[in-house]
Amino acid sequence: MKYNIVTIEREYASGGREIGYRTAEKLGIPYYGKEILEMAAKKKGVSPEYLEELEETPTNSFFYSVYMLSKNLIGDTPSLPENDALRLAEAEIINDLAAEGPCVIIGRCACHALRRRKDVLNVFIHSSWEARVKRAVETYGVDAANAEVVLKKFDKRRACYYNANTGKKWSAPEGYHMILDSGRLGIGKCVDILEKAVE
Repeated sequence: MKYNIVTIEREYASGGREIGYRTAEKLGIPYYGKEILEMAAKKKGVSPEYLEELEETPTNSFFYSVYMLSKNLIGDTPSLPENDALRLAEAEIINDLAAEGPCVIIGRCACHALRRRKDVLNVFIHSSWEARVKRAVETYGVDAANAEVVLKKFDKRRACYYNANTGKKWSAPEGYHMILDSGRLGIGKCVDILEKAVE
């Protein structure tokens, strides 16, 4: 494959998780999403639920960058705040998984964690508001009356987490190699496009 790793960031209810899973299945490679959070929780000796709550606390991206640089240069470093330690644990796990071989990784700022690799295809999945509301209600069981609130909540959470941890804007096109409209193309077509893109 031209690209060994596919990272996917996505709007809530755009079908990004399904696209990632089906792409990995077609390529015969591992798929990682919440599994990374579970691995990080195990590594830190806490529950995945606790780490999910911690994710909502923005990390200090400048401090995190300085920490990573000093870690590479001198090895021993001061202790990090919990949310920064979580981000570091996730980044290390993501790099370890990528080192093991081809895979598809959903979310968790994987595109940033793997930014020094040349064999990574970074993808952003989005869709129209109407298509996302429909999917949220029909697929995720979100109450139609609350769909707008739910979509905005999850999009804001993902954007804040990404922006804080990378210093970049979550939905900015320059952060990705490919942007796909799943509402216009359909889930299957997005999978086909990604399958061909990595060959």
